[in-house]
Amino acid sequence: MKTAPTKLFQLREALDACEKDIGLDHLSEVERAVFSFIASNESVTITSITKHSYFARYSLSTIKRAVLSLQGDGLIKSQKSKIDGREKHLTRSI
Repeated sequence: MKTAPTKLFQLREALDACEKDIGLDHLSEVERAVFSFIASNESVTITSITKHSYFARYSLSTIKRAVLSLQGDGLIKSQKSKIDGREKHLTRSI
């Protein structure tokens, strides 16, 4: 029977392989997490990222840097909200 730490490491290996397959292996941990969040949700804003419990350990500036880096790499794009011009909705580009 596998122990919890063994299962955890196997999950990390599987996640690493998946990220490598789609070309995310060069990104930092926070960039990979932000990209995954954007790719798996709709109407994502920086505010919605920061309010999610997973991102509680990251500062606003860290998340903003990750978003700017992902935009610079062409992995995500932002569009102004049609309802509230102050909001920018983030979507994946790949």
